[in-house]
Amino acid sequence: MKKYIKILILFISIVSYSQNSEILVLDSATKLPIETVNVYYPESQEGTFTNSDGKAIIRMRDSDLKISHIAYQERIINSKNLKISNIFYLTPKSIHLDEVVVSAFNLNKALLYVLNNYEKLYENQAFEKECNFKETLSVDNKLKRLILTKVNWWSKSYKIKHLKDLKMRLGAIDYNVNNPMDVFTDIPKENVPSNSGFINTKNLISSIYLNSFLVNFIKYNPDLEAFIEKSSENEFVVSFTSDWKRTYSYSYRSKGKIIFDKKTKAIISFIYEVENKNRITKSFTTRGNKEFSYENIYSVSKLNFRKNISNQWTLNSFEVSADFNITYNDSIHQGNLKNNLFVLKDTPMEKVKNVGMINLSKPIYQNLPKEIVTTANSILLSKEEIDFTEGK
Repeated sequence: MKKYIKILILFISIVSYSQNSEILVLDSATKLPIETVNVYYPESQEGTFTNSDGKAIIRMRDSDLKISHIAYQERIINSKNLKISNIFYLTPKSIHLDEVVVSAFNLNKALLYVLNNYEKLYENQAFEKECNFKETLSVDNKLKRLILTKVNWWSKSYKIKHLKDLKMRLGAIDYNVNNPMDVFTDIPKENVPSNSGFINTKNLISSIYLNSFLVNFIKYNPDLEAFIEKSSENEFVVSFTSDWKRTYSYSYRSKGKIIFDKKTKAIISFIYEVENKNRITKSFTTRGNKEFSYENIYSVSKLNFRKNISNQWTLNSFEVSADFNITYNDSIHQGNLKNNLFVLKDTPMEKVKNVGMINLSKPIYQNLPKEIVTTANSILLSKEEIDFTEGK
């Protein structure tokens, strides 16, 4: 009888801490929801992110929960308080421009320091990150594609030299809705979803590794004006911009912001924007041979980092998006394509099996899942996105 009671108590304990709970994260000043807040358990390096409604589903555990965002003061929530309330407020960071701060900043020198000390600053052991990959495609302010899938990302370290240094395995697909763009209204068969735009997977991979990202950034932006915009006790914000540059067929300029950790001089957040003029590609439909044009107007890349249990910086989330126009039959269709990678769980891992491998020569949405390989939480969709998946 005593053995039965012990088993029952153990079962109840396991169930109580395996339940899921929805939480809401709001700005303490505006009371508005905060998107992409990282909600995770530092002890197990597992968690999730809030959606555009400020909501997230978290597994209840008997340990403290950390709620963090690059623009807000982080909070530690005791496990007991999680059972009492599910609404949490974050306070914006108090960042100011000190009188002693010199406005001019040698950005190139700071970036080279990061590259030269890369293995000290960022995780340098083999790992596997359980992630959510999310892709959305909108045309004329209407969602046309929404993909949310689990991806397991294994790498020898957070430093890439060759694609063979990493493996990406596709797990369970939570949502997979891919509708025609409806741009070629007089040629319906030309609007098949497979003809829709996508971000090259190999380019995406090279961008999520900061060392590769920085090498390309320095290469294409040799002359930047940079200055310290804000400063606090632990970090400072550097803004940068370039003049318009002319290529053989179009013009572009760069701008953005980088947040540095004062103590380690590591990059903890990077926003890189590129604005284009006349970056137009002309093409023809496969049916009817009718001309149309694609214009790349604007793109932005965002990388955010947090410290892991080894006290090194590790990638927390990544985003790349592009605004474009498609002109056909004298009509201009505005579009946006966005890819997100959210790290849900981080585990040291020397080797993984070659199961469900993603073909990097194809866009991720064209890869089919082989088997479920993830166990972490998924991010929630917004109400607008849920309505889209339900055909509303």
